[in-house]
Amino acid sequence: MLTRRDIAAGLGISLVAPPALAEAITPVSLSQTPLPPAPVPAEQPLLILDASLDQDARLTVPVSLNGQGEYQFVVDTGADRSVVTPGLVERLALPRGPDVIVHGVSGSITCPTARVANLRTGDARLADVILPVLPYDRVGADGLLGVDILEGRNVVMDFRKKQLEVRRSQTISQLVRSSREVSVQADEKYGRLTLADSRIAGARSLAFIDSGGGVSIGNMALARAIAARRRRSSDIVQQARLLTAGGEMQLGEFRIVPSIVMGDLRVTNIPMAFADLHIFDVWGLNNRPAALIGVDVLRLFARVELDFGAGRVLFRLGQGGLVAPTFNA
Repeated sequence: MLTRRDIAAGLGISLVAPPALAEAITPVSLSQTPLPPAPVPAEQPLLILDASLDQDARLTVPVSLNGQGEYQFVVDTGADRSVVTPGLVERLALPRGPDVIVHGVSGSITCPTARVANLRTGDARLADVILPVLPYDRVGADGLLGVDILEGRNVVMDFRKKQLEVRRSQTISQLVRSSREVSVQADEKYGRLTLADSRIAGARSLAFIDSGGGVSIGNMALARAIAARRRRSSDIVQQARLLTAGGEMQLGEFRIVPSIVMGDLRVTNIPMAFADLHIFDVWGLNNRPAALIGVDVLRLFARVELDFGAGRVLFRLGQGGLVAPTFNA
């Protein structure tokens, strides 16, 4: 099985513009190249990709509920709603709310909810909310913070320090950008940070920043667009199954994407999965090229700021503590 750590490291990072910044970048060097020398034999077994976050990638923030504790929550910018786990519900004796349908990456489930009077992290808060209750194995922490609490906030993911912070958004006039930072414009047209000016393997695509996903995943419309552009060049594709945090298996494909361009930033040779996920269908995007940019790409940088208030994603160049990947079928 290929885990997130196995396929997390890309082969290089560069800037499209301005040139002065590109000169300051040292590409990530790997001891192995994941590109096979020949097409994958047809009889080779399916690749199994674990698309969930592993412990090494799971950055959490302290959260208080109803004025109690500092519980550890994962920040998931791909989730519409914040979530609590059964252990926390039992510990705080949270009253039960109505059952709801929760849409995930690969399907939907009906789950119980809990009523929370106050949820707070830093100066961000939710009041009098009904939150879905999902198993700890599916969340990997005491709970999960979704985009419902991130409006007007800045999520700072410092992979070098292994720290996560949710703070107030900064205005453009407050921004002091170093020579190793690249700002990419984003919007919340689909209810989450969307990089509309993106190209994946040369194909124009919507790109959603998904801090709760361990593997970057494109839909099959994007896979078809990439295949159409690469008819005269090598495009090695392997059939794969995606294992999600909930344990569901989704049939898809696996390929090495030669480049992902987001604004003035280019990331090269990225392992990527492709599948018509349930969540793309919910968003009405199965027929339009789109991708979830997961932590495997975000961790290529020393730090990433997801600024919901300013409508931008700030990438700080520099290695985020990655190790050379290994590929084991």
